Amino acid sequence: MMKALLFFLISSLCSFSQTKAPLGLPETLEDLYIPGPKIEVIPRTNNDSPLVIRILKIKPAENGFRYDLEIYALDPGTHRISEFLRYATDQSPVQSLDATFEVTTTHPLDTLPKPSEPEPVELEKLGGYQDLIVVLGIFWLLIFLAIIFYRKKPVADLVVEKPLLTLHEKLQALVSAASQGELNDQQQANLERLMIGHWKEQIPEIESLSPARALVELRSHPEASPLILKLEEWLHAPNKKLSREEFLPLLTPYMEKSSLKPHR
Repeated sequence: MMKALLFFLISSLCSFSQTKAPLGLPETLEDLYIPGPKIEVIPRTNNDSPLVIRILKIKPAENGFRYDLEIYALDPGTHRISEFLRYATDQSPVQSLDATFEVTTTHPLDTLPKPSEPEPVELEKLGGYQDLIVVLGIFWLLIFLAIIFYRKKPVADLVVEKPLLTLHEKLQALVSAASQGELNDQQQANLERLMIGHWKEQIPEIESLSPARALVELRSHPEASPLILKLEEWLHAPNKKLSREEFLPLLTPYMEKSSLKPHR
């Protein structure tokens, strides 16, 4: 009789026990006594159920069974566990269980899951990529050194100075154009300037004369007159058949002096 009374008191305490757990973390209830036939978890028909219960183990007991349950809390508050269980035989509700499950939103530090240690991962060998970086580094270093030590060659060394045309060479082109009647006003003025300048150096008497007066004096000069008179003739009657060899003798007085001193 005393044993039965003691067993009833222990069962009653277990039935009215209250379990407290933080939100979202599983909690295991062991040796929860429920009188009567075996029970099962009422299937969830939607996602609104505040508790998710899973039966881990069933152990026979006098006039009932003891259960190990794993409970996940989805909503905070105090929930009756019996509302989520039923008898497997006739699917009737469990009314003899008054145990509650209190869900809090506070997570003690010792209940938080510990972060898992990352597994060491061996780095892949760089291989060709590392070699490419080294080659590019050497390449850019060579370019940098080339920029530093490069000395630009002076422009004066690169420019090839063209020899100045002599008076004889300048007169050849102008006299040839005059004989063909192709001499324009600017070329004619240049031709007269070259001839007068040459003879002013040779004949001091005409150095102070104007260009027009100097030409008048040169028409009677034995060396200067042949070319001057011929130019006047070609001005009115060009000779397109005249060859270079035919007018070169007219430039002989200018060639002797030009070989010594080029005219600019």
